[in-house]
Amino acid sequence: AVNTYNKIAKLYADYTYTKLMQFQLTKFISLLKGKKVLDAGCGGGRDVEYFKEEGLSVLGIDISEEMIKEAKKRVSGARFEVMDFSDIKLKDSTVDGVWCMAGFLHTPRDEIVKVLKEFFRVLKKEGVVYVAVREGVGEKEIRKEKYGNEPRTYVYFSKEELVGYLEEAGFSIVEAEVNDDGGKKWVEIFGEKS
Repeated sequence: AVNTYNKIAKLYADYTYTKLMQFQLTKFISLLKGKKVLDAGCGGGRDVEYFKEEGLSVLGIDISEEMIKEAKKRVSGARFEVMDFSDIKLKDSTVDGVWCMAGFLHTPRDEIVKVLKEFFRVLKKEGVVYVAVREGVGEKEIRKEKYGNEPRTYVYFSKEELVGYLEEAGFSIVEAEVNDDGGKKWVEIFGEKS
């Protein structure tokens, strides 16, 4: 998936930039105890820009170098780094919130708990995590014409499954829902490091 995103970075960032998750962003910010946020899998930087405008101190990370280049072009004065979120280069207990909107779309199922444990590690006590994944079963290779038919493997989860992974990583669940976004179903979970 990294190679694909490196190829389609500009297209993808252009397309997703306008689709802001206003309700979820507002809720996430309302749950924060402090101002330091990590956007894990930040893509073109859309949500980083929102957090920054809300006066938060935010770091956007993505494994795709081209995606980070696009984000830097779009959002001035924000911090972006190429980083794998299964190995976050931050000290323990240093952020108040981890935002992971669609960051797990292509993460293999057997790596999810490892990544969530990294989120748990970098969060302060009472830190908040938000995770949104596609709802469904199994995995599927998808090619979309608007992204030049480059192949991407999508990984789907049930709400119960994702709740289980978050609990295994140490989180308590604040809220878990399945929401419909124009025919696509998303599992959305807010958790806390208690």
